[in-house]
This record gives sequence, C-alpha cells and structure tokens, in this order.
Amino acid sequence: MKKGILLVLLGVVSLVGLIWLIVYANYQWDNSVLSNWSLADKSSTIQAKSDYINKFVLALKSNDLADNDALIYKTADNNCANNIQAVATLQGRLEEIKGMNPASFEYQQAIQQITAQEQGQASEMLSNLHGCWLKTHWYWLWNPFAILGEILGIIGLFVVGIYLWLESN
Repeated sequence: MKKGILLVLLGVVSLVGLIWLIVYANYQWDNSVLSNWSLADKSSTIQAKSDYINKFVLALKSNDLADNDALIYKTADNNCANNIQAVATLQGRLEEIKGMNPASFEYQQAIQQITAQEQGQASEMLSNLHGCWLKTHWYWLWNPFAILGEILGIIGLFVVGIYLWLESN
C-alpha cells in the first residue's frame, strides 16, 4: 500500500512540476523577449514602436536562438534567422517613417502597412521565434517526443501506483 501511494504522490508531484516548468518557461519568454513586441504593438507613436521593436530584435539576437523551429521538416519559414530578418525589415521601416511628416499621406499609408503587418503575419512569426527560443533554452519542453515521454512516465506512475495500492487492499 505504501509503495502505491508513494508512486501516486510521485506522479502528482511530477505532473505539478511539469506544469510549473511549462508556465515558468513561457513566463521567461514573455518577460525576456515577447513583452517588447507586445509593448510595440500597443504603442501609438512611431518613436515608441521603434524603441520597443529595437529592444525586441536585440533580445532575439542576444539569446543565440536555435537555427529553426522544426524537428524534421526545416523550411525557410521556420528558420529563426529568417524570422529575425523579417522583424529587422519592420525595424528599418519604422526608422524610415520617423523622418516623415506625420500629416503626410505617405506617413499615414506607412502606419497602415505596419499595422497590417503586425496583425497579419505576426502570430505565425512569433510562434516560430518562440519555438526557436524554447528549443534553445528548454529543449525537452520544446521536443514533442520528450514531452510525450514525460507524460507517459507520469501516467505510468499513476497506473502502477494505483495498481499497487488496490492490490494491497
């Protein structure tokens, strides 16, 4: 009975620990990198957007990210450097806009283009960058086979623990 209860408790602790690590890894990503993108998206002035995008690009480059967010099928689209380069083009466009007259048609059109770019392709790009970040910093949370193994191990603890517990009663 004691072995069964201990295995079930170990399963509970393992499950809580895994959930906590997933939450903590996402917190680290949000805090160290993604918050700059979010603040840029929320900013209403070109200067503020540009400052936050600069911080975002710097955070991405300083994290020495994995080459891609793919386990098997590596493409140009899931290549981390390509996604950072795409953000750098936004960074360059913001620098161009800073020199424009805010009352001009070109300025207004540029603002609309940037907003459309942020809203249109951003989620897929951010997902790829997040995957590259996870692959670099929390590989065993990024790798689906490792996660599957962890979950199966936890399920195994529960099953064996419950079996031993029921056997002893």
